[in-house]
Amino acid sequence: MKKIISLISVIAISMVVSCKKEYDSPPKKEIPVGMVITIDSLRNMFQGSSIHFNEDYSIYGVITADETSGNLYKNVFMQDATGAINLRLLTSGGVYQGDSIRLYLRNCVLSKYNGMIQIDSVNTDNNIIKQATGKVVVPQTVSSITQINSSLQSHLIRLDSVEFVPIDAGTTYADAINQMSMNKTIEDCSGNTILLRNSGYANFAGNTTPTGKGSLIAIVGEYNGTMQLYIRNLNDVQMSSPRCPGSVIPYLSKDFEDNSLTSGGWHTEQVSGLNINWTTATFGSTLAKCSNFISPTNYPCETWYISPSIDLSASVIPNLYFDNAYKYTGAGLQLMISTNYSGSGDPNLAIWTNLTTSAVWSTGNYVFVNSGAVSLNAYKTSGVRIGFKYTGSASDGSTWEIDNVLVKEN
Repeated sequence: MKKIISLISVIAISMVVSCKKEYDSPPKKEIPVGMVITIDSLRNMFQGSSIHFNEDYSIYGVITADETSGNLYKNVFMQDATGAINLRLLTSGGVYQGDSIRLYLRNCVLSKYNGMIQIDSVNTDNNIIKQATGKVVVPQTVSSITQINSSLQSHLIRLDSVEFVPIDAGTTYADAINQMSMNKTIEDCSGNTILLRNSGYANFAGNTTPTGKGSLIAIVGEYNGTMQLYIRNLNDVQMSSPRCPGSVIPYLSKDFEDNSLTSGGWHTEQVSGLNINWTTATFGSTLAKCSNFISPTNYPCETWYISPSIDLSASVIPNLYFDNAYKYTGAGLQLMISTNYSGSGDPNLAIWTNLTTSAVWSTGNYVFVNSGAVSLNAYKTSGVRIGFKYTGSASDGSTWEIDNVLVKEN
């Protein structure tokens, strides 16, 4: 009986062993190296026409900027000791800042997009081989904005003693609500400037720019001959020192070049005539406009365009400036100011003072004039709001346009 039990046990163990599945090892990723060239040599290959790589070439370098913050999409930047280049990815993700990589160029395309030399059609699975992670590339210090040119395309650089120009200081990097990209202008104390390009999808789009002076680390880009910069995240912007001499930040600035009525905290209130509202329009530059005419009818309406809250409590001689123009017969645009409007809802529930007669107004036919200095000396307090009140009737109505709204000293 014991012999029978032992035999059964041996058979059972044999069956278990024989049923054990043998898994194959995953295939090893074998990507040829081919001829190794530098990024500088690669860039010099471009002579005006795109190059499709059908042979084995490789370049080595470190990723200096990736998509993590959302300021770049399907774009990363790579740098070696000789130069830097933009990699345009077929799919998002897979390669990150600090990755030391070998880029295998077969099936990639060396091209130029609006003046920017790039490697297009990069497949992260088939073209990128990671060598290491966590590598740090020290940005190249550029002593002056004037030194930024095409030779620095895609390089990671550092600028010192720079600041956002007054009208951009303290404003959002981009329009996070409408996810619209915006340009901000960086300047040095000599008045040299360069654009900082920010995506509306960046995780810092809704953050406000610093009002001080300091350092900026960024990737150098170029668009149709215009040099521009891209930051990777807010750690690249360190500006807490006093501003350049004579550089004064306005209390309020709105130029509509972001094509948004609401960026910066502005908003509209439709009191009556709910199909009539302020809009943006572009005629060379972008502006705000309002009209009660929807062909073939004029509609009675009252609609306001209202600023964010302005703090004038520390102001000395605050003045309001704006450009304006109009056409067609109708009521004039009214300039209003309030210190107790809540920031939303019917503006007629707050107390407003009419400043219309303090401004210079267009004579019509869409001829723009500047309002001149509208004194706000009587409103040196916090919670100040500017309102542009548009009214129209069933019998007539003007089309009014405003631009370059500015509250500043003197």
